[in-house]
Amino acid sequence: MATESAVTPIGISVVVPSYNQGRFVDETLRSLLDQGYPDLDILVMDGGSTDDTVERLRAYGDRIRWVSEKDEGQTDAIIKGFARTAKPWITWLNSDDVQCDRALWRVSEVVAADPAVEVVVGRAHYMDADGSNPRPYPTIDVGPEVDVRREVFEKGYMAQPSIFFRRDLYDRVGGLNRALNFCMDYDLWARFAAAGARFGKIDADISGNRWYETTKTAGQTLDLYAEILATQHRVFGAVSPYFVQAVSDHLYAKFHSKFYGDRGHLFFRWLYFKALWVIINVRAPWYCAKGLACQTIAKSGPIVGDRMTLKDWRDGFRTFLKHGREIQP
Repeated sequence: MATESAVTPIGISVVVPSYNQGRFVDETLRSLLDQGYPDLDILVMDGGSTDDTVERLRAYGDRIRWVSEKDEGQTDAIIKGFARTAKPWITWLNSDDVQCDRALWRVSEVVAADPAVEVVVGRAHYMDADGSNPRPYPTIDVGPEVDVRREVFEKGYMAQPSIFFRRDLYDRVGGLNRALNFCMDYDLWARFAAAGARFGKIDADISGNRWYETTKTAGQTLDLYAEILATQHRVFGAVSPYFVQAVSDHLYAKFHSKFYGDRGHLFFRWLYFKALWVIINVRAPWYCAKGLACQTIAKSGPIVGDRMTLKDWRDGFRTFLKHGREIQP
């Protein structure tokens, strides 16, 4: 059990959306219960699982609440779960993810230090299905002195299991978008930032996010990107270089390198990026023209920094001219 903090615990409701995740759900629930946090409401919204999930949930008695009924997917389950909870702070924890390192206590500590904070963001890690192979989950910088709106637009990556927010803020921005199946979390963070919410930071890894072949986002990457691009257009009016490159690199790998190889890959990835930049941002003419002239790709992937240089472009173009015949169909 976690060591208690000296601060007065804030009330936190955690909704756990679940469907046929019996092999993971115990670890998820124990990661919450074992923190010994006194003002915690756990509500599992199960979508009518056909595995042993319900039997496992019954074993917890009155330590958790749960509902098992058909729903319209993860977003619908979370929305209905939030409507059945009452604590002033809320989050959701997918039934194959975990919290760690006194996550709930750390949220209370941040709120005690800054009572005006409305969103608390911690760091996190990815892990394999069996919980092994932990590796860092990239997280943007947040805090009162940070332009979080710009951070969310330009980079966007935040670990959903490590984010907690006030219920009144959630209600104020209109809650989760029921139409989204993949980036309902990013859409919510973007609207928090656009609304000028006050963000606080936990400088610790407080959650583990499982990543394996059958996870929803791992298997439907283009559908995820489509929702993110639509969200950026809706909230910010344009799409950032980070997300344009995320999509263009994915398309390059899927439609080019598999057939032609990676020779001159920087040049071809640059071409994919520029073409997609125009297609995606054409509705913001000035932003589109400026980016077409000035933006370039990050060589190691869609990250900030590591930008492709003129020399990289020249070398790639020379490779294309020299070996052009070799990469023809």
